[in-house]
This record gives sequence, C-alpha cells and structure tokens, in this order.
Amino acid sequence: MNPGIVDPPTVDSEWSMLQEPTINGVRVKDIRPVVTGDGCLTEVWRRDWDFDGLEIGQVFQRLLDPGAINGWHAHIVTTDRLFCAHGRVRVSLYDGRRSSPTFGAVWQRIIGAERPALILVPPGVWHAVTALGQRPSLLLNLVDQGYDYAAPDHRRLPLDTPHIPLRLR
Repeated sequence: MNPGIVDPPTVDSEWSMLQEPTINGVRVKDIRPVVTGDGCLTEVWRRDWDFDGLEIGQVFQRLLDPGAINGWHAHIVTTDRLFCAHGRVRVSLYDGRRSSPTFGAVWQRIIGAERPALILVPPGVWHAVTALGQRPSLLLNLVDQGYDYAAPDHRRLPLDTPHIPLRLR
C-alpha cells in the first residue's frame, strides 16, 4: 500500500478547533449550540464575551444562494463580525495591510449551523464568503459602524484578482 500523507490534527480531544487564525487581529469565537426540547439555541453575541471591545453599530443579514461568492472586499475603518446562521460558508481572508506583521497571509475557515463561530475581520483584511452545499446560507454581520450611505467604507477587487494568492473557485 502507498503510505500516503498523514492528515494533520484539526481538533483536540474536546473537539475544539486547533487551527488558529494566521492573520494578525483576526479572532474566532467558537460557539456551542444548546440542544433544547424543541430545537436548538445558539448565542450569536454577548457583551460579556469581551470579544473585541467594540460597539455594534449595525446588524445585517445576507442570504447567499448555493455556490454564491461574496468578495473580495475590505474596509478602511469598519470591523466585520461574521456568523453563519443557516447553511454553511467558507470565509476566506487575505491580510492586505502592509504594516501588519502577517502581511500577505491567507486563512480560511468553514463555519455554519453545524459548527458555529463568530469571526472578527479587522479593517484592511480582504475577505470573501463562499456559500457551500445545496441550500442557501444565511450570513449575519455585526459591524462596529453602521453603513454610511453617502460614503460607503467598501473597497472591492474581482474574484480572480492577481493581488490575492487564493482562488475562490
């Protein structure tokens, strides 16, 4: 038999994820749903988590059709907090901050109803979200600053940009 390549560990004995973000300032809060007699309860945000010390300026949801890709985009001042409430998504990040110690780093994580997590994406980090599976995915974003209709804090790049060393398709 060909010995193949050994898979690296991805979880510990408590099933906690081992893959820490490789981008400076990115944080992940793994969330454990509670199964109840009539379904499941999942906390999305609590002030006492002391997750980032930032306010919540706006909460919005984005429904993504199966296979849809929302990205690449970044903000100059806004911090995103991404949570997949339904379905499953892959969050892809690229550190585009030249002053960052992790400039040029890429990182990905799959989150969803089966493995909920809250991902903090700081300003200057390019991000994209890909809906996985055969059903729509519902992504929540708890931004620290509300959308400015007159001067949106959004920068965009095409999905196939040569500036980011990660292909989304």
